[in-house]
Formats: sequence, structure tokens, C-alpha cells
Amino acid sequence: MYIQMAGIDHTRVNMHQREGFTFTASALEVALEWIAGAYPHLGCVIIATCNRTELYLSGSTREDPGPERLLWTLKTPSLPEGSGEVPPGLLVCRHGMDAVEHLFRLTSGLKSPIMGEHQILAQVKGALDAAQQAKSTDPVLERLFQMAIGCAKRIKTETNINRANVSIASVAVERIRAYGDAHHLALYGLTCLVIGNGVIGRQTAGHLVHAGCQVTVTLRGHRQGEALVHQGCKVIDYDQRYASLGDYTVCISATTSPHHTLTFEQLAPLWDNRKRLFIDLAMPRDMEPALRSLEGMTLIDMDQLEEGIFKKDEPSDEAAIQAILHETMTEFSSWYAFRKYVGRITGIQQAASADMLLRLNHHLVSLGLDAESQDRLRNALSHASQMVLGKLLFGLRDTLDWRMWEPCVHALETSALQSSSNGKTGEHTSPSEGTSERV
Repeated sequence: MYIQMAGIDHTRVNMHQREGFTFTASALEVALEWIAGAYPHLGCVIIATCNRTELYLSGSTREDPGPERLLWTLKTPSLPEGSGEVPPGLLVCRHGMDAVEHLFRLTSGLKSPIMGEHQILAQVKGALDAAQQAKSTDPVLERLFQMAIGCAKRIKTETNINRANVSIASVAVERIRAYGDAHHLALYGLTCLVIGNGVIGRQTAGHLVHAGCQVTVTLRGHRQGEALVHQGCKVIDYDQRYASLGDYTVCISATTSPHHTLTFEQLAPLWDNRKRLFIDLAMPRDMEPALRSLEGMTLIDMDQLEEGIFKKDEPSDEAAIQAILHETMTEFSSWYAFRKYVGRITGIQQAASADMLLRLNHHLVSLGLDAESQDRLRNALSHASQMVLGKLLFGLRDTLDWRMWEPCVHALETSALQSSSNGKTGEHTSPSEGTSERV
């Protein structure tokens, strides 16, 4: 199976190391388009989130760079392609069904810091969409990712995994609640500034409003009239964030910007040493780490957000989850193995359809239809027969032991070609003869 992946995630390295492998939306587009142009025979999808960056490949040969080398090359643009050694142990590599199982578990939230969290499903969908837009994917990876998404949906609807709907946003609110308890501050009425109105920013703002906080969201000037803001939030212009910080006890930043939204150089002159909580939910980080040196500042990033709150326990219905994973992975494995027969089955469909039309030709002529109507009827019959035959033939994958695929397809090929050859010479088998043979 020519499917491989290489990646880096929160279980192996810290945030500083992961930042070196992050992709903004524009950088991801450039990377995928470069791979599509340089290696058009490969399929490639890149998943880039706060907790991980993973590159998936299909169809590669020994002459092609593997996913580890490609990811390293993309993130070290100063190095000539193929030069420089990937630091040992930095990236994890998986091949074949190991890579398939990892993607299925990842998409289902089983690899997330929050067991079963829902955001990863949207992120995997987004990764596939981006690859399709850049024309870097192929039928194998499209099928793989679509089945991983379908598997994740089944696990989320058919099992009890994360029925509490815990998310990054809800955990951030719990951190704020804990900070308030430690500093004798009530969550209700707490003033909070949320920088960024993307998915995580909106979710966080919504949780805060629900908890009774006074929430303000930043928007860039050119988006003031078009952006959707969670009901109950006030809005200020993004450029006013520094001047407004003195009005808030809590500041959360969750943008997709490649640059810091808050820097030490700009904030330090305005800082009043009042105790405040800053939470950075972005990757790469929105808040410059040097802000921690400001008196009264408590700064929490994604890695620290996980500490002591995310549950690592196995889900209560692990057996049901494993059953869904096994079923879907077996289905993908069967689909992948059957791919080599697709061209041959198409040939059987076409030969059988042509033979059917030849046998029906006399009856079609006898209907007295004009030439155009005859052509339309022939096309409809050809399409319908190929659809029916395709359903039957591709059903072999699900009903026959894989060891029977080759002899069965070979026998059908031989029969279809012989029937087509007989049809061309007028040597049709009579109905009685066909019945006798079947019996």
C-alpha cells in the first residue's frame, strides 16, 4: 500500500518546536501547489493545526522524496532541495495501514489532547478541501480522507465519546474560572477581550457570554460590516487592542496571523502592573512569550492550557469505537486492494453492454423510431446496463473472499469477450441453450 505520512505533534515536541512546522492558510496553499507542480504523480494532503502538522502522500516511488523529506524541505526553504539531514526523532513516519489507522483515529478525536474533541474533524475536512483546491490530492487520498471523516462521524454519533462536548474554547473558560477563583474574581461580569473572530475565537466568545462575562471582540476595519460576531459581544477595531487592554481583566487571542498580535515592545509602555490573565489559543503563537516578564501578567499558551485539565482516560465504550474503526479500515483496505481490477471491470461492462445492444438491434429497428430517437434509446440502454453490471461486478469486493477476485474477474473477462466476439459473427446462443447451461 503506497500511503505514507510524516508529522510532528503535541505528544512528541513542545510548542516552540511545533511552531517551526506550522502553515498559515496562504503558506499551505503555496506548499500544496508546489508539490502538485513538482510531483504531479503524487497525491498530497497536509493537516496543520495547533497541535500537529502532518503530510500524507500516496503513489510515491523510490525515486520520490518521502513525506519526511518533503515536510522538512517545505519548512526549511533556505536549504537546497534534497540537502540537509532531518534531525532524528523529530518527525514520526507511518506507512500503509499504520498511516491509515492513525488518520482514522486522529479524525475521530482519539489523538487529541481532549478525547473526542470536535474541532479536529472540521480541520481534517479543511485539509482535504485545501488539497482539492490546490489539485494536490488524488483518488486514493480523497477516498481515504472521506472514509476517515465518515468513520469519525459514526464514532461521534454511535458512541458516548465526548458527549459533554468539551473543546478548546470550553477548556479556556475553565482556566479563566480557575484564575477567578484564585484571585477572588467572579466569572459573571468578568471583562474579557477576544482578539480574533475565527472559529475558535467565536466559540470562546460564545462560551464566555454564556458564562455571564462581558465580552468584546476585535474586528479588522475592513470586516466590520461583513463578519458574524457572537450575540451579546461588543466590537472594537483590531487596531484599538493595545489602547483598550486596560479595560479588561482577561485577554484571549485566537487568530491565524503569522505575526504576534501582542508584543512586549508595544504593550510594556502601557502596562499598569494590574493582575490579568492572557490566554494564547493560536499556532503560531499570537502573544510574544516575553510578555510573561510583565509584573502581574499570567500568560497561558496551548501547551499550558492542557496541563491538569484535559482528560487522558480511555472512553467508556472503547469496544464500540474499536469495532467502528476496524470495520471502516477493513472497508478501505478492501477498496484499495480492489483498485487494480477497476480497468478490467470497466472493460467487462463495455463488452457486455455492446453485446446486449447488438442483440437488441433488430428489435430497436422494428420499433420504427427515427434515427435520433434510436440513438437516444441506445445510449440510455448502454448507460443503464453498465450501471447494473457495475453494481454487480463491484459487489464482488464485498461478497467474495479476496483470493477469489482474480479467478472470478478473469472468468468474466473471458466470457464477456467471447460473447462479444460471437455477437459480431452472428453466433448468438439461443435462450434454450443458455437456460440449459445455467441449469
